[in-house]
Amino acid sequence: MTQRGRHRAPGRHARPKSRRISLTTSAVATAAVLLTGGITAAANSDEQPLPYVDVAALEIDATSTNEIRNFVVSTEVITVEEDLAFTSTIIEDATIAIGTEITKREGEVGKVEVAFQVKLVDDKEVIRTEVARTVITEPVQEQIIRGTGDPKSFAIAIKVAEQETGSRSGNKEYAKLWINQENGWSENQFACLEILWFRESNWNHKATNPTSGAYGIPQSLPGNKMATFGDDWKTNPATQIKWGADYIEDRYGTPCQALDFFYNKNWY
Repeated sequence: MTQRGRHRAPGRHARPKSRRISLTTSAVATAAVLLTGGITAAANSDEQPLPYVDVAALEIDATSTNEIRNFVVSTEVITVEEDLAFTSTIIEDATIAIGTEITKREGEVGKVEVAFQVKLVDDKEVIRTEVARTVITEPVQEQIIRGTGDPKSFAIAIKVAEQETGSRSGNKEYAKLWINQENGWSENQFACLEILWFRESNWNHKATNPTSGAYGIPQSLPGNKMATFGDDWKTNPATQIKWGADYIEDRYGTPCQALDFFYNKNWY
């Protein structure tokens, strides 16, 4: 082979020939989209536009933390004591003046024990559900008497007053009505009676003399004398007042004369 026809191999350090790449207009446009994040389409291109990406929104805030916690969920049963409301009943009574209401029996609340299932998250209550209820004490129903009768009737007025006896003021009001109607005594006579029985018992229907055994508002001696006006003489102020007024009328005539005797003898 002649030297002219021999091909010489490139040297070990020979520089490779450069290759020239030409980009079409479409390729340039696509590259621009990828680099800037914008959406640019060639005027006559059928390719779908690339989605918009908000690069700023994807940046990670170095100051924020994303800590994952495990919450502790538990349940327990607790019991609490609550009030149990009482109800009321109304009894209409034609022997009591209309417009008058008397509480015959006071209502009393009861007690109930309620069990709840409680759900806790990290030892904090988030919900409770009632699971059981046990009555400890039953409530006492309130009883109210409502008058429907003629307020001008003495029978009705004295009936109302009797319902209010038991307190000193109630006992006095009943005595005032009774002696005026049954004995014909005026307000002046009631003023004497008020002082007399204040000195004897302070208008307490349960008063007992520890020495003599005299009993009740008029201090009957013995107390069972008052049974002539009712077997309930020990507990009913009205029965005691009726007996006491009758005793004063029979023995002294009027409360003021009985009071004069009391001032002289310290008894009557």
